[in-house]
Amino acid sequence: MKQSVLIASVLGGGIALGAVGVAGIQAMKSSKPETAIVASAPLAQASAPAIQALAPSAASSTLAQPAPQASTPVAAAAPQPKPAPKPVHATHAKILGVTPIREAGTEPKQVCHQEQVVHQAPVQDENRIAGSVLGGVVGGLLGNQVGGGNGKKAATVIGALAGGYAGNRVQEGMQQRDQVTGTRTICNTEETKTEKIVGYNVRYSLDGKTGTVRMDEKPKGKTLPAKDGKLLI
Repeated sequence: MKQSVLIASVLGGGIALGAVGVAGIQAMKSSKPETAIVASAPLAQASAPAIQALAPSAASSTLAQPAPQASTPVAAAAPQPKPAPKPVHATHAKILGVTPIREAGTEPKQVCHQEQVVHQAPVQDENRIAGSVLGGVVGGLLGNQVGGGNGKKAATVIGALAGGYAGNRVQEGMQQRDQVTGTRTICNTEETKTEKIVGYNVRYSLDGKTGTVRMDEKPKGKTLPAKDGKLLI
Protein backbone atom coordinates (compact mmCIF):
# COMPACT_ATOMS: atom_id res chain seq x y z
CA MET A 1 0.00 0.00 0.00
CA LYS A 2 2.77 2.38 0.93
CA GLN A 3 4.64 1.54 -2.24
CA SER A 4 1.56 2.34 -4.36
CA VAL A 5 1.19 5.72 -2.63
CA LEU A 6 4.88 6.50 -3.17
CA ILE A 7 4.68 5.55 -6.84
CA ALA A 8 1.57 7.65 -7.30
CA SER A 9 3.33 10.59 -5.66
CA VAL A 10 6.35 10.29 -7.96
CA LEU A 11 4.15 10.06 -11.01
CA GLY A 12 2.10 13.01 -9.88
CA GLY A 13 5.25 15.03 -9.36
CA GLY A 14 6.57 14.13 -12.82
CA ILE A 15 3.31 15.08 -14.45
CA ALA A 16 3.27 18.34 -12.58
CA LEU A 17 6.84 19.14 -13.64
CA GLY A 18 5.98 18.41 -17.25
CA ALA A 19 2.98 20.65 -17.10
CA VAL A 20 5.10 23.41 -15.62
CA GLY A 21 7.64 23.06 -18.39
CA VAL A 22 4.99 23.24 -21.11
CA ALA A 23 3.34 26.18 -19.49
CA GLY A 24 6.65 27.97 -19.23
CA ILE A 25 7.39 27.51 -22.88
CA GLN A 26 3.95 28.79 -23.87
CA ALA A 27 4.35 31.77 -21.57
CA MET A 28 7.63 32.72 -23.19
CA LYS A 29 6.06 32.51 -26.65
CA SER A 30 2.93 34.48 -25.85
CA SER A 31 4.61 36.88 -23.37
CA LYS A 32 1.42 36.72 -21.26
CA PRO A 33 2.17 36.84 -17.56
CA GLU A 34 -1.32 35.69 -16.53
CA THR A 35 -0.91 32.28 -18.22
CA ALA A 36 2.39 31.71 -16.52
CA ILE A 37 0.85 32.48 -13.15
CA VAL A 38 -2.12 30.09 -13.77
CA ALA A 39 0.14 27.33 -15.07
CA SER A 40 2.46 27.62 -12.07
CA ALA A 41 -0.41 27.01 -9.63
CA PRO A 42 -0.41 23.15 -10.07
CA LEU A 43 3.37 23.23 -9.53
CA ALA A 44 2.93 25.10 -6.30
CA GLN A 45 0.24 22.65 -5.17
CA ALA A 46 2.35 19.65 -6.16
CA SER A 47 5.48 20.92 -4.42
CA ALA A 48 3.65 21.84 -1.21
CA PRO A 49 4.19 18.35 0.38
CA ALA A 50 7.89 18.57 -0.43
CA ILE A 51 8.16 22.00 1.15
CA GLN A 52 6.36 20.73 4.23
CA ALA A 53 8.71 17.76 4.38
CA LEU A 54 11.74 20.04 4.19
CA ALA A 55 10.43 22.50 6.78
CA PRO A 56 11.44 20.45 9.87
CA SER A 57 14.98 19.94 8.58
CA ALA A 58 15.36 23.66 7.80
CA ALA A 59 14.09 24.52 11.24
CA SER A 60 16.50 22.07 12.85
CA SER A 61 19.39 23.48 10.87
CA THR A 62 18.37 26.96 11.93
CA LEU A 63 18.28 25.92 15.58
CA ALA A 64 21.64 24.14 15.25
CA GLN A 65 23.45 27.31 14.19
CA PRO A 66 24.74 29.27 17.19
CA ALA A 67 23.54 32.81 17.58
CA PRO A 68 26.18 35.32 16.51
CA GLN A 69 27.81 36.97 19.47
CA ALA A 70 27.93 40.73 19.57
CA SER A 71 31.49 41.93 19.37
CA THR A 72 32.58 44.15 22.24
CA PRO A 73 34.16 47.34 20.91
CA VAL A 74 37.67 47.87 22.23
CA ALA A 75 38.28 51.43 23.37
CA ALA A 76 41.38 52.97 21.81
CA ALA A 77 44.04 53.88 24.40
CA ALA A 78 44.54 57.62 24.73
CA PRO A 79 48.11 58.70 23.78
CA GLN A 80 50.24 59.52 26.81
CA PRO A 81 51.88 62.98 26.78
CA LYS A 82 55.63 62.89 26.36
CA PRO A 83 57.63 64.15 29.36
CA ALA A 84 59.22 67.54 28.89
CA PRO A 85 62.95 67.30 28.13
CA LYS A 86 65.25 68.27 30.96
CA PRO A 87 67.03 71.60 30.45
CA VAL A 88 70.70 71.38 29.63
CA HIS A 89 72.86 73.72 31.75
CA ALA A 90 76.39 74.86 31.07
CA THR A 91 79.15 73.65 33.36
CA HIS A 92 81.00 76.99 33.33
CA ALA A 93 80.00 80.65 33.28
CA LYS A 94 81.90 83.09 31.09
CA ILE A 95 83.43 86.08 32.88
CA LEU A 96 82.49 89.33 31.15
CA GLY A 97 84.30 91.78 33.45
CA VAL A 98 85.93 92.24 36.88
CA THR A 99 85.67 95.53 38.83
CA PRO A 100 87.63 96.02 42.09
CA ILE A 101 85.70 97.35 45.11
CA ARG A 102 87.74 100.09 46.83
CA GLU A 103 87.25 101.46 50.35
CA ALA A 104 88.72 104.80 51.49
CA GLY A 105 89.98 105.44 55.01
CA THR A 106 92.78 106.86 57.17
CA GLU A 107 95.54 105.28 59.20
CA PRO A 108 98.33 106.63 61.42
CA LYS A 109 101.73 106.81 59.79
CA GLN A 110 105.08 107.76 61.29
CA VAL A 111 106.89 110.41 59.26
CA CYS A 112 110.56 111.00 60.05
CA HIS A 113 113.15 113.50 58.84
CA GLN A 114 116.76 114.46 59.57
CA GLU A 115 117.80 117.87 60.91
CA GLN A 116 121.16 119.41 61.76
CA VAL A 117 121.91 120.25 65.41
CA VAL A 118 124.83 121.91 67.25
CA HIS A 119 125.79 120.77 70.74
CA GLN A 120 128.66 121.12 73.17
CA ALA A 121 131.54 118.75 72.81
CA PRO A 122 131.97 116.23 75.58
CA VAL A 123 133.89 117.74 78.54
CA GLN A 124 136.75 115.70 79.82
CA ASP A 125 137.78 117.99 82.73
CA GLU A 126 134.47 118.96 84.28
CA ASN A 127 136.09 120.60 87.38
CA ARG A 128 138.49 122.58 85.20
CA ILE A 129 141.47 121.60 87.35
CA ALA A 130 143.96 122.15 84.59
CA GLY A 131 142.87 125.76 84.11
CA SER A 132 143.00 126.49 87.84
CA VAL A 133 146.47 125.02 88.28
CA LEU A 134 147.86 126.71 85.24
CA GLY A 135 146.31 130.04 86.26
CA GLY A 136 147.65 129.72 89.81
CA VAL A 137 151.19 129.10 88.58
CA VAL A 138 151.09 132.04 86.25
CA GLY A 139 149.54 134.30 88.92
CA GLY A 140 152.08 133.24 91.53
CA LEU A 141 154.94 134.03 89.22
CA LEU A 142 153.53 137.41 88.49
CA GLY A 143 152.93 138.15 92.22
CA ASN A 144 156.41 137.07 93.05
CA GLN A 145 157.68 139.86 90.85
CA VAL A 146 156.00 142.48 93.01
CA GLY A 147 157.65 143.93 96.16
CA GLY A 148 160.03 142.25 98.35
CA GLY A 149 160.31 140.48 101.71
CA ASN A 150 157.04 139.46 103.28
CA GLY A 151 155.19 141.61 100.79
CA LYS A 152 156.60 139.56 98.03
CA LYS A 153 155.32 136.37 99.62
CA ALA A 154 151.89 137.87 100.05
CA ALA A 155 151.91 139.05 96.46
CA THR A 156 152.90 135.56 95.30
CA VAL A 157 150.05 133.94 97.24
CA ILE A 158 147.54 136.47 96.01
CA GLY A 159 148.82 136.13 92.48
CA ALA A 160 148.52 132.36 92.67
CA LEU A 161 144.93 132.53 93.93
CA ALA A 162 143.95 135.11 91.36
CA GLY A 163 145.69 133.17 88.62
CA GLY A 164 143.97 129.93 89.64
CA TYR A 165 140.52 131.52 89.52
CA ALA A 166 141.23 133.22 86.23
CA GLY A 167 142.52 129.99 84.74
CA ASN A 168 139.34 128.17 85.85
CA ARG A 169 137.15 130.79 84.18
CA VAL A 170 139.21 130.72 80.99
CA GLN A 171 138.93 126.93 80.74
CA GLU A 172 135.18 127.09 81.34
CA GLY A 173 134.78 129.55 78.47
CA MET A 174 136.85 127.38 76.23
CA GLN A 175 134.73 124.34 77.09
CA GLN A 176 131.50 126.20 76.30
CA ARG A 177 132.82 127.31 72.95
CA ASP A 178 133.91 123.80 72.08
CA GLN A 179 130.83 122.71 70.02
CA VAL A 180 130.28 120.03 67.43
CA THR A 181 127.70 119.83 64.61
CA GLY A 182 125.63 116.68 63.97
CA THR A 183 122.28 115.38 62.72
CA ARG A 184 119.38 113.78 64.46
CA THR A 185 116.23 112.00 63.35
CA ILE A 186 112.92 113.61 64.25
CA CYS A 187 109.72 111.56 63.81
CA ASN A 188 106.09 112.63 63.96
CA THR A 189 102.84 110.62 63.67
CA GLU A 190 100.43 111.81 60.97
CA GLU A 191 97.04 110.59 59.70
CA THR A 192 97.28 109.66 56.05
CA LYS A 193 94.50 108.78 53.59
CA THR A 194 94.40 105.20 52.37
CA GLU A 195 92.45 103.24 49.77
CA LYS A 196 92.31 99.46 49.86
CA ILE A 197 90.55 96.79 47.77
CA VAL A 198 87.97 94.86 49.80
CA GLY A 199 86.49 92.68 47.01
CA TYR A 200 85.59 92.31 43.34
CA ASN A 201 82.34 92.61 41.37
CA VAL A 202 82.41 89.87 38.74
CA ARG A 203 80.00 90.14 35.79
CA TYR A 204 79.30 86.78 34.10
CA SER A 205 77.15 85.06 31.47
CA LEU A 206 75.46 81.67 32.16
CA ASP A 207 72.83 79.86 30.05
CA GLY A 208 72.17 82.98 28.01
CA LYS A 209 71.64 85.18 31.09
CA THR A 210 73.98 87.74 32.65
CA GLY A 211 74.54 88.43 36.34
CA THR A 212 76.95 89.94 38.87
CA VAL A 213 78.48 88.29 41.91
CA ARG A 214 80.80 89.70 44.59
CA MET A 215 83.99 87.76 45.31
CA ASP A 216 86.62 88.31 48.00
CA GLU A 217 89.45 87.41 45.65
CA LYS A 218 90.05 88.21 42.01
CA PRO A 219 89.04 85.21 39.85
CA LYS A 220 91.77 83.38 38.01
CA GLY A 221 91.01 82.55 34.40
CA LYS A 222 88.08 83.49 32.16
CA THR A 223 85.34 81.17 33.52
CA LEU A 224 83.59 80.24 36.78
CA PRO A 225 82.40 76.70 37.64
CA ALA A 226 78.61 76.18 37.56
CA LYS A 227 76.04 73.39 38.09
CA ASP A 228 72.29 73.27 37.41
CA GLY A 229 72.30 76.93 36.38
CA LYS A 230 74.06 78.16 39.55
CA LEU A 231 77.64 79.25 40.27
CA LEU A 232 79.82 77.02 42.42
CA ILE A 233 81.64 79.66 44.47
